[in-house]
Amino acid sequence: MKAGHTPVLIVGAGYAGLTAALLLAWRGVPCTLVERHESVSPRPKAHGINRRSMEVLRVVEGLEADLFKASRATPDNAAIIIAETVTGREIQRLLEPGAKRPPLLSPVDICHIGQNRVERTLLRYVRDLGVDVRFSTNVQRLTLESDHVRAGLRDGVSREEYALTADYVVAADGASSSIRSALGIDMVGDAAVSHAVSILFEADLSTPMRGRGTVLYYLRNPAFTGAFVSCDEAGVGQINIEYDPRRHSSADFDEARCKKMVRDALGMPDLDVKILDRMTWTMTALVAEKMSEGRIFLAGDAVHVMPPVGGLAGQTAIQDAADIAWKLAFVLRRRAGTGLLETYEAERLPVAHTTVACQIKNYVERLRPDREDLRIHSAEENYLSVAMGYRYRSPAIALEEQDDGGRVEDPLKPSGLPGTRLAHVPLRREGRIMSTHDLVGRGFVLLAAPEGRQWIDAADAIARRLSLPVTTYQIGADLEDDANLFCGRTGLESDGAIMIRPDGFIGWRSRTSSVDPTSMLDAALGRMLCMEIGAG
Repeated sequence: MKAGHTPVLIVGAGYAGLTAALLLAWRGVPCTLVERHESVSPRPKAHGINRRSMEVLRVVEGLEADLFKASRATPDNAAIIIAETVTGREIQRLLEPGAKRPPLLSPVDICHIGQNRVERTLLRYVRDLGVDVRFSTNVQRLTLESDHVRAGLRDGVSREEYALTADYVVAADGASSSIRSALGIDMVGDAAVSHAVSILFEADLSTPMRGRGTVLYYLRNPAFTGAFVSCDEAGVGQINIEYDPRRHSSADFDEARCKKMVRDALGMPDLDVKILDRMTWTMTALVAEKMSEGRIFLAGDAVHVMPPVGGLAGQTAIQDAADIAWKLAFVLRRRAGTGLLETYEAERLPVAHTTVACQIKNYVERLRPDREDLRIHSAEENYLSVAMGYRYRSPAIALEEQDDGGRVEDPLKPSGLPGTRLAHVPLRREGRIMSTHDLVGRGFVLLAAPEGRQWIDAADAIARRLSLPVTTYQIGADLEDDANLFCGRTGLESDGAIMIRPDGFIGWRSRTSSVDPTSMLDAALGRMLCMEIGAG
């Protein structure tokens, strides 16, 4: 039997798996990506990349532009509407064409694009970065050892079996994750929120589209409940309609019935429809009891599955991968202690619970007001805060200030507290306007206020002494804050500083100066990297 080794084995080529491979390879970590299917998703499935996910992905040069290029809809030409049918009575408009993002929310826009095009784009970048990608490959078994994981793989085409030893495994193998099951990790929540049939079809959609780039309709009809979403290919759409499994089975949704369902959903009884694909599925709201076991880390749908109302499922998968990728890269390169990997679950599992509660809330409010019993009120938060303002608490967050215990914060009113996302602040560098998020990259970033030069000197000295990837910038010297927003949006006095992690989260802050900045930064970096780095 052939054998080999890889620093990281990634199982599953969906959003989580592709993002993990992308951000590991971009940081110079060799990895192997295996997927049991013969290709990435051929179906649109999820739609859209939100601003937080785009902030995560755009660190890879060219990717942001290519994702927008792959979408046929411009960011400001989208509509989200609750209605009885697509062409019928409207109940509520959630988003209208022409809507602009709040200027201080993010440097990026939402990208209205189907999952199939996202995955094809990510796959191209992953391959260009040198990742060993193997489709039609099944994981037969994983054996967890103290210092590695042994994987038994099988080529689904040749039927050849071979072994691969990995330092770590990222299990992104979907909602029915065989790896999660083999590890004995249970999912908790509602395993059957509802049942639905998904129909991909081709038709003249000029009337439903009305010149808009992309549309999403939540359909709340006396006769049916579901959704319609346009696809990237002109004339292609997708509907999801709920059904009662006590009255119908998958076999009942033949071509004639599916055509009628499409016509009913669109409110166009004479529409000429071609069915491209159809499948039945169960809507669930589940979260894994844990996200890791030894050297194996679960990500994406393997950890959390939720109603697809609000578009956060795919985003949560991307953001899981971003968290574990930078931590694996630092540990594998001996720039952090292995305890850093233990913070993955501490940071991401609470986000999963809050996001699932938010998606259930969306489902009830937008589609099923009669299902108030589903809501998890104790975990509900404002949608924008869940999407972009979730907070991290773990041993890798150096929070030394009063903590109000909130799960999220309003991203339009950032606090600058450690454990929160870096606020977007427009800055000028060498005549070019940029965002604080443009400074985030492979390593840590220290941003000092205009009178915080001592923090720059201390951080530069520590980075040289320990060969740590820390880049420093001083407002007013390296970067110009023309609108005088930086200190207010980071909670700093004129001589304070913050340290930004590679994922764009604030890891440490000192509001003002210190008599011993070197010792303070030594301690803070040691905590963020979960290792003893010694005093300067």
